Amino acid sequence: MKSFIIYSLNNLIKMKSTFKVFLPLAFLALTLRSCSKDDNPEPEEIVQENIPALDAKVASWMTTAGMPGMTIAVSKNGKLVYKKAYGVSDKETNTPVTNESRFRMASVSKLITSAAIMKLVQNGSLTLDQKVFGTGAILGTTYGTQPYPANVAAVTVNHLLHHTSGGWGNATNDPAFLDITWTSDQVFNYTLNNTPLANAPGTAFAYSNFNYMVLARIIEKVSGKTYQQFVTENILTPSGATQTAIAGIALADRKPNEVKYYGQQGDATWSYDKMNLPRSDGAMGWMGTSTDLLRFVTALDSSATRPDILNGQTIKTMVTPSANSTGLGFTFGCGWVVEGGEWFWWGSLPGTFGILYRNANGICISALANSRQQPNPNNSLYSFVDIINYIAFDQSIPWQDIDQF
Repeated sequence: MKSFIIYSLNNLIKMKSTFKVFLPLAFLALTLRSCSKDDNPEPEEIVQENIPALDAKVASWMTTAGMPGMTIAVSKNGKLVYKKAYGVSDKETNTPVTNESRFRMASVSKLITSAAIMKLVQNGSLTLDQKVFGTGAILGTTYGTQPYPANVAAVTVNHLLHHTSGGWGNATNDPAFLDITWTSDQVFNYTLNNTPLANAPGTAFAYSNFNYMVLARIIEKVSGKTYQQFVTENILTPSGATQTAIAGIALADRKPNEVKYYGQQGDATWSYDKMNLPRSDGAMGWMGTSTDLLRFVTALDSSATRPDILNGQTIKTMVTPSANSTGLGFTFGCGWVVEGGEWFWWGSLPGTFGILYRNANGICISALANSRQQPNPNNSLYSFVDIINYIAFDQSIPWQDIDQF
């Protein structure tokens, strides 16, 4: 191309009679050269630099807690500034965890269900004070035997969200873990007929998986779509969380890039085939990546850094505690624990630990692992809080000004 341009220009000087012919050709050649690929280089690939102090803390925690593998992701002011994979996703094949590895989320799923309910509230399709069971209520008389006891008939959407339905708690005889061969209808019928609410709704706290199973059915009834379809279309896809789906029951149900789960001590035989996660979808059924969880939380964090999928008033309602919504040492909004500018919740099942955290200072954190600490599963959370506090508050951490979303 270069020699053609020089030849053409020389002949333009010598051959004035052909000036009108060659000038356009020369101009075209110069124009083509000016638009060449070399003058428009591809954007440089983002290169994340390791943060050794953080990686060392995570590695130490994994050793203490007996975690085969995990991922962690951190955003700052709406930008994904750090994502890291540790350990193995499959101990038998020694396959390493990657940032694309997908994990069960356990009770972090409740935060997704809460956002979906709030979307219906924002759209005017639902109100928080609507009754759930009984004639004229959202779910009517579909489940159990009528007439319902007074406490059951008094349950509202708000009670379910805040774990103040009056019972159906996780502490004893959790309906979510009834016979895994039962359908959702069978679980609901049995629970309404055989597990009475010990307290009037709104008067006492009882952390409840069943409450969030009911909320999933409310989403289906009000939207006319399956729970998974509504959540995917209205919460996950708008957030950019495309690798999140409902988990399976058996090892054979593993999704692409999904890790294997490993129980410790008493959990050893419980990771597969003893929990019907699809049936408990709204309470603990989702699986996905740590990055997807950050996409989700930064899409409803009340900041202007990424577009929120809920408006400001709806988000405020979502993280506002109600009367008596305090238990387990925490104060709950709609699924979220709320402590000032910090919102979070965590998940724990045999073979699973997860946490999602948002701070008003702009830091959001997600972490997922394929085991949980034993003999006390709560140690997984309490020991990991040190890492959360380090990431959220240590000003010496050299976060890069990058965005890997």
